[in-house]
Amino acid sequence: MNREQEDLIELYTRPELVACTVWLHGLGVNATDMDAIITNMQKSRELGLHYLAPNAPLRRITVNRGQPMRAWFDVTGDPAEVPEDRAGIEESAQRITALLDKERARGIVSEHTVIGGFSQGASLALHTALRYPHRLGGVIVLSGELVLADSLSGERHPANADLPILMMHGADDETVPLEDARRSRDRLRELGHAVDWHEFPMGHTVCPEEIDILDQWTCRILEPARV
Repeated sequence: MNREQEDLIELYTRPELVACTVWLHGLGVNATDMDAIITNMQKSRELGLHYLAPNAPLRRITVNRGQPMRAWFDVTGDPAEVPEDRAGIEESAQRITALLDKERARGIVSEHTVIGGFSQGASLALHTALRYPHRLGGVIVLSGELVLADSLSGERHPANADLPILMMHGADDETVPLEDARRSRDRLRELGHAVDWHEFPMGHTVCPEEIDILDQWTCRILEPARV
């Protein structure tokens, strides 16, 4: 069953739900941008999944001359040169945390939840998952990177200190350069996270091979929920 609201798209694959995946879209689009991923996760959907894809709010984006677009947080420029939008990141992280808490209240064990996203959504998914106070199943980062990386070691929660992470990136990505994503990967590995890393000959997009990998990975992570 599909149900679309103003700020959230939901998909139920079975009458009895045992696991959940949360998908966060990128800058300037909306939750429907996640459809290609959700509808092509053929293997993991057999588990009985609750798919959630929230819409980011409209906000003015600095690098877009202040024009409004859907975004999880402001993009102020190169993080090496200007401060990141900590307030926007934390505001959106609180919203996603509330969504995860609602799934727990529904009865879905937090370890049976995978959160993922594309680009800015991937960065927010990673930020939120590592700070979430209940053990999650894993996080999927498509063409994203760490935000507020300098504060991660002091802010991440012990419950997800060794959270499995799947990162996939295009070698020709001009929006989030490959080297930036590699630095994020290396930092995560330094902190003890098992990062499953894949590179593809593409730009800032998602390819069918990625969806197949993330489907298999999600199924493996959430398989215990079937029991």
